[in-house]
Amino acid sequence: MFHKIKNSTTKDQRYLMAKDKFLEYSYEAIGNHFSSRDEFNAFFNRISTDTRKSLFLRTASFYLFLVKNGDWHIKVQGSDSVVEYLTNTYKYISIFSLIESLSDDKYIDFYQFITMRRTKERFLIEDRKALEVLYRSYKTKYGSTTKCISFFKKLSPGRQRDLVNKLQVHGHGPTASIEKLAKYLYDLRSRFVHEAEFVHHMSMGTSVSYKDGRMIVCTLSIADAMKFFEEGLIAYFHD
Repeated sequence: MFHKIKNSTTKDQRYLMAKDKFLEYSYEAIGNHFSSRDEFNAFFNRISTDTRKSLFLRTASFYLFLVKNGDWHIKVQGSDSVVEYLTNTYKYISIFSLIESLSDDKYIDFYQFITMRRTKERFLIEDRKALEVLYRSYKTKYGSTTKCISFFKKLSPGRQRDLVNKLQVHGHGPTASIEKLAKYLYDLRSRFVHEAEFVHHMSMGTSVSYKDGRMIVCTLSIADAMKFFEEGLIAYFHD
């Protein structure tokens, strides 16, 4: 059974050891992107290492259970068993957790980052500007938004444009980009994690917000998010 695999990491090979089962799960999750089962199997066999094969099986199977065929069920008298904006929030957060899990870099916080940069010279942050330089370096290396940007940049240029077009920026300043979109989408994730703010517009299809004097309109639905994730996952493992 799926639930008997415990204490998983992104580097173990336990999913490859149970390949037949998890390959079936993976095909159910993203097989619609391939013309046949043979083509899907050939894609899997081309993945370069056993560790990456196991990581693919893990990620695709988790996606099947958490997102594609997963709903947030409620057992509260007087409530529907599945509430669309609740289950879509659950799926959305799961998608970004899976994207973050693909990174080879172990998470460290900013304090760990600056202390591990010590040299034989005296460790000193002279002013706020120096601190900001360090923090930008930290976000570039370990920031979750950076992981999302890297993931979506594996899509073809055309699909990146399709994704960016889901975010419209009105007013002064630069227009939407894959970097701005990834940051916006990750901010939605963070609002739920830190403020318990649900991702309502994934059901309604449109979200309007304001930031730095600009109106931001996002038309990404949960179906769009799932499709782009599936394509990004295939691109990530396309060795």
